[in-house]
This record gives sequence, C-alpha cells and structure tokens, in this order.
Amino acid sequence: MLSEDRQQLILRELALHGSLNAAEFAAKLGASGMTVRRDLAILAERGLLERVHGGAVPAGGRTTGSGATVQHSASWQPGGRRPWATIGMIVPSASYYFPGVIRGAEAAAQEAGVRLVLGVSNYSGEEERRQLRRLYEHGVDGILVTPSEESLAGTETLDLLAAAEVPVIVVERSIDNALDHGTLEAVRSDHARGAEIAVKHLLGLGHRKIALCLRENSPTASQLIDGYRRAMERAAHTHGASDPNRDSMVRTMSRAQNDPKAHRLVVDGILDWCTETRITAAIVHSDEDALQFASACQERQLRVPEDFAIIAYDDEIAALGAVPLTAVAPPKYDVGHQAMVMCLNRIGARRGSTSALQRVNLSPTLMVRDSTQT
Repeated sequence: MLSEDRQQLILRELALHGSLNAAEFAAKLGASGMTVRRDLAILAERGLLERVHGGAVPAGGRTTGSGATVQHSASWQPGGRRPWATIGMIVPSASYYFPGVIRGAEAAAQEAGVRLVLGVSNYSGEEERRQLRRLYEHGVDGILVTPSEESLAGTETLDLLAAAEVPVIVVERSIDNALDHGTLEAVRSDHARGAEIAVKHLLGLGHRKIALCLRENSPTASQLIDGYRRAMERAAHTHGASDPNRDSMVRTMSRAQNDPKAHRLVVDGILDWCTETRITAAIVHSDEDALQFASACQERQLRVPEDFAIIAYDDEIAALGAVPLTAVAPPKYDVGHQAMVMCLNRIGARRGSTSALQRVNLSPTLMVRDSTQT
C-alpha cells in the first residue's frame, strides 16, 4: 500500500472514531508498527493530527480522563489544509425540505475533515445528470444524490450512478427497484411510518374519518399512501371502520403554476368534500398546503382543532401559522448526516476493509401543536 493511501486511512480512522491505536491499526493494515508510526509523525508535522502515547488523536482534539476524545473540527476552506476526501452532493432544491438534509451532511463532513461540494438540480433530470458528469470529471471521492424522480428504474440517472467508480449514496429515495444496478446504498426518511404516526395520533383524539391530502406528483406521495392505508386498516379492526374503502379518503391536489387563486379553489373543493362526508381531520402534505387548509377553515368559521384537526407533513413552516400546526417532522438532518457517514465508510471499505451494502430508513417524529389539541 502506498504511503499516501495509508495516511488517508489514518485520517479517516481518526475522523470516524476519534482516536487511533498504532499497534492495532498496523495489524489491521498488515503493516509494521514502525511504518504506521512514521506515517503518524509525517501527519503530525503537517498539523493533521496529534501524537499521543501509543497512537494519535485528531488535530485540536484532547483526551478526557475516561479515554474519550473531544474534537474541535473546523470546516474546510479553500486554501486551508487539504481534505482527505471530497464528496459531491446533488439535491433537487436548496430552499424547501433539503436545507436540513444539507446541514446534516455538512456537519458530518466538517467532523470528518472532508470537503462537501453541493449542486442543485431544481427537479430536472437533465440537470442532475449534467451535474453528476461534472462531479465525475472533477474526481470526487463519493457522491450523495437525491434524484428528481421518485423511482430510479429505467432512468438515465440510474445508468450514470451504476457506472460510477466511487461510492454512491441515494438520499431520500428508494433503491428497491435498482438493486441490480451497481453498488448503490440509500438513506431515507420512513415516510410510510410518518403517515402511520399521524393517523395514530388522530385516532387517539377520537377521529375516525381521516383524510389524506397530497400534492400531485410528489415523490413522497406513494409512501404516505402506503402508511396511511396500513394505519387505517389496523384502525378498522380495532375501532370499526365507517368507510371500508380507504382509497376514497385520499385526495391529490394539482397546483396551477403561479396561480394561487386556482390552487385555493382546489383547497376549497377538498374542504367541501370533507364537510359533506363528515371527515373531521386531515393529514396534509406539504406545510404550505396545510397552512392554506387552516386559513380556509378559519374563513368558513370552522374551528381548528375543535371542528377540524390538521396535521401537516414536512414541518418546515408548520409552526408559523395563525394556528400553529401539528406536523410530522422527517429526520432531515439525520438523513444527511447518516448519508455522509455511510459514504465515508464505503470509501474506507474500497481501500481495504469490507462491509455490507446498506439501506437505512429513519423514523420521523410528531411535533404536537395547536391544530390537534385544545
């Protein structure tokens, strides 16, 4: 193994675990203790780590009395120390939902001493592929990507990802239909579980007729519908079902481009339907639409939550309504953080160790506010 590769593995070990035992690390690599100690000395001279008895800790770190290491890492800046890896990240949007995912990935990158390079596709498949090619050309060490479409199957993006020579982590999308293409891994929010959590909360408040309202063509929609159906089917066995056809309680909302008035008519139409069918609660994706539902209820003199309960899905701006909305909060920060750590682990596996490919689902949480409690 080349000395540069060994030294990068040393820095990775410190970034991920906070300390390194020279003898154990040498045995792991199949190298001599003297070789590893020489690498540690070189890296210490460059200011990339601190030597301690028997090994090393990250630069700027200190060891507590219990043996744990506390790190004080700064983000990489152009002109600063050379990062041991550069990770490319492509997301569909940097203005809604994904800022939390980006922050999680950025924090993990800072902790590990790697550089994060961000691109935004604006939900364009063509643009995401252009940016993927650019990352390949620049020689990144790994890629985090959220495809613009819900499914990768049969897409040109899947072909590009499968051909990647670096680790690829798919973020907030399923890879169930792409497992035979390359060595993809994935981290995402368990949106089906999020819908189940919302239904369970409303059932606990005594609601039996619960609607699910979704933005048309949302990549999250199919998972929310799956979770909603499961929860309502369980409720039918436990509480008895007033409507055996759960699909009749699901409504999709089209949104006219740059036409708020047309969208408001859609919301009003769904509220009319809720009133006619005696629906008393709704789970609404996304926050923006949920806030419009709450506003429309108030204009009709429908009290929230006494007459109609609302749960928003996403929890980006749900708390800012005139009636703060209860919301399902996907673990956006944790998704980004876990995706970066997974990518860095895969880089290490490529250079010497092995680990199984992973698909990780992280559960959302419920933030209870005024729209479901009196």
